[in-house]
Amino acid sequence: MLAVCRKTRLIYLLCLALTVVVALNACGTLGSSQRLVVYVSEVDGNADIYTVDADSGETNAVKRGPNFDFGPVWSPDGERIAFVTDGSGNRDVNVILIEGQGGTLSVSPEGNGAGSNEGAPLWNLEGDKIAYVSDFNGEADIYVSGLEGGGATRITSGEGRERLGDWSPDGQWVVFSRHGGDDKQGLWLRNPGGVNLLQLTDGADSDPAWSSDGDVIAFVRDDFGNRDIYLVRPEDGDDWRGKVVEERWLNSPEEDHSPAWAPNGDTLVFVTTRDGNAEIYVANDGEDAPPQRLTINEAEDTDPVWSPDGNRIAFVTDLFGEGEILVMEADGTKQQRLTHNDTRDHSPDW
Repeated sequence: MLAVCRKTRLIYLLCLALTVVVALNACGTLGSSQRLVVYVSEVDGNADIYTVDADSGETNAVKRGPNFDFGPVWSPDGERIAFVTDGSGNRDVNVILIEGQGGTLSVSPEGNGAGSNEGAPLWNLEGDKIAYVSDFNGEADIYVSGLEGGGATRITSGEGRERLGDWSPDGQWVVFSRHGGDDKQGLWLRNPGGVNLLQLTDGADSDPAWSSDGDVIAFVRDDFGNRDIYLVRPEDGDDWRGKVVEERWLNSPEEDHSPAWAPNGDTLVFVTTRDGNAEIYVANDGEDAPPQRLTINEAEDTDPVWSPDGNRIAFVTDLFGEGEILVMEADGTKQQRLTHNDTRDHSPDW
């Protein structure tokens, strides 16, 4: 009887140990996705895609070769990267696994032939669709492709130039900006199936960014040569099909641009030249407190991107020369240089 009890206890302890190991491995996987920043480096004379560990500074090449690869963006699960490459002679959107296994998947309109170009890929929150811009039909239109087959859907067909902005958190809308015609310019919403089309604003607007709760869109308006950040919200709750209200959020005689919302909150990081050169600030929606300055130097600091947990911000600085990737806490403390070379590193995504 005693031997049976000891055996049962041993089995229990082994199962408990296995559970702990599995849990630790799961946490380690999550931790890796929180640490890795993907970026573009020109260290080899052309644009290649790398990742860098935000804790250790260790770098790894994800896509390296004679082609120019740029615009990398993480999938929501942290396992794949969408990017743009010129390997076929024109620009195509490709998807690659983080470990580089299984080759790359080309994302483009059906029947895409030589001469058409794609760019600016953006994942939906589920990670099963990518929106991007293509000139396949002669204009810069927006397409949506599913990664599980089904081809590409052209969701815009305007006469002006269109720039992709962001997916709504619920995946129901794609927001984009249209340029080139006074009656058509501004921010627009389109259903990813290419059905409903709504005009939100009519200014010289660009760079729309959706808040994590889906209640507000931040964007940049060029008003007589000066860029400022505005907000637009539905007048009736969260129904974007009705009237919307827009407000000038940060009123500065200098330029404010590149807004990006924290993953879980009302904090907006942005770039401003109010200090004489480009610096990074944060501000909170709904608060009267002045914006908080995060970077303080005489160099250009640009391209801020949030970590998935919202605790850190990666950015590009020219403080050390052509451009290096740095990371800092969300309050601007603990700034750490991640890349070290004599050529330009840029386009970070976390």
